[in-house]
Formats: sequence, structure tokens, C-alpha cells
Amino acid sequence: MSMRLLPANAQDGPVSEIASYSPPFAASGTADKRLFAGIGRRLLDALYAWRIRMRQRSELMMLNGVELRELSVTESDVNRETGRPFWESIDINGR
Repeated sequence: MSMRLLPANAQDGPVSEIASYSPPFAASGTADKRLFAGIGRRLLDALYAWRIRMRQRSELMMLNGVELRELSVTESDVNRETGRPFWESIDINGR
């Protein structure tokens, strides 16, 4: 008499045919969803960073001379930075 070993969870049968059914190629859809989710997440992150840069540059333009001196930033630094497109990262004084 030979005894067949089963995994621990194999002792219970499926509840029904529907519960044990998995459509063919179900795993391939998961990879596609992860790919598009990753692209979407990176796109949202980029849009968020661009929005922050636009806000920071507009706030930088509103600073007066005293506030700029406290930050050790000149008006030419401000003009150079605020003239850059929103997709370029912020770089004041080479920092």
C-alpha cells in the first residue's frame, strides 16, 4: 500500500468548480497592469514635481531685496532661475 503525500492545504477540496477556475493567461494581464501602473505613477510624479517647481519659481520672484540677501541670492540668480522652463530642475548658485 503506497501513501501519497499531499501539501498541507490540499486536504480540503475546492468549494466549487467556480472557486477553483482561473482563466487562461491570467498572469499576463497582471504584468501589463503593473507596467501601466508604473508608467502612470512616474507620470504623476513628474507632473507633481513640475507643479512644485512652477510654484517655487513664482514665490522666488515675489521675494524682495532684503529676503534675497538673507538667502544669499542675487537678482540675476532669480532672473536666471525664473526664466528656465518648468521641466528643468532648480539650481541656484550651483546647488
